Amino acid sequence: MIALGLDLGGTKIAAATVKDGVVLARGRRETPQTGFEDVLDALVAAAEPLLAEGTVEVVGIGCPGPLDFGKGRVRFAPNIAGLEDAPLVDALGARLGLPVVLENDANAAGYAEHRYGAARDFASSVFVTLSTGIGGGLFVGDEVLHGAHGLAGEIGHMVLLPGGPTGGDGHPGTWEALAAGRAIARDASYVASRPLTTEQAFALAREGDRRMLSIVDQAARFTGLGLANLVKVVDPEGFVLGGGMIAVGDFYLDRVRAAFEAALVGYATPELRIAQLGGDAGVIGAAAVAAHSVERPGPR
Repeated sequence: MIALGLDLGGTKIAAATVKDGVVLARGRRETPQTGFEDVLDALVAAAEPLLAEGTVEVVGIGCPGPLDFGKGRVRFAPNIAGLEDAPLVDALGARLGLPVVLENDANAAGYAEHRYGAARDFASSVFVTLSTGIGGGLFVGDEVLHGAHGLAGEIGHMVLLPGGPTGGDGHPGTWEALAAGRAIARDASYVASRPLTTEQAFALAREGDRRMLSIVDQAARFTGLGLANLVKVVDPEGFVLGGGMIAVGDFYLDRVRAAFEAALVGYATPELRIAQLGGDAGVIGAAAVAAHSVERPGPR
């Protein structure tokens, strides 16, 4: 089955026709910040050239959330203006004349890795994106786990240090607030008494700056701890790590692996793998979720 995948981000909309995990054609538009109707117009503009041949049977869209899967609505999207209680599925379906399936953007990327990428030989996996923030997805067989209220996979909001820095959800001591790229930049800027980016903090740590090394070590420890906690709850066959911080390489990942293994002494230690599908993961996953919903319909 050929499906159209849409990946709605804060700055760009990626589109692709996909069959069995293979991208057939691509499109792209900028994401408007001027309200839902303009976002809808941009999604349609990205999709329509790829629908011209008439072979697409279903559309999947990966979108930041929280989302209401039952109603096909975006409750709100933090980085896209005007997407509050937005009826995305009904509105997009009416414009494109095809069934539309909504999925969380991190879930979509993780599902692509689970079905066609780094975790394709695992029966169960957890996808973790380590970037400006921290998100994830949980997968068993060919299913995405959403939970009773669509919150499964919001791993970055797990509290690892009560009383720690406040996260984006308003709770102190979350994994994201302690170890995401944003947190590293915050801590590095504080100790340096000047604004530093995450990339600059890592560069200084590589050069041997003791203060920056301490910040990187701390972030890696909390990420290792977060991964280990997921093992004790989910017990997956393996993890796939994606996101911008993975590009730092073994300088960072070796620290994460060491902390992960230390927190799992006496437990099975699943394999940590690096995401393989790059920028195509979002559209491949959105298309795959949509195709799966048609092939095996049921409650989401």
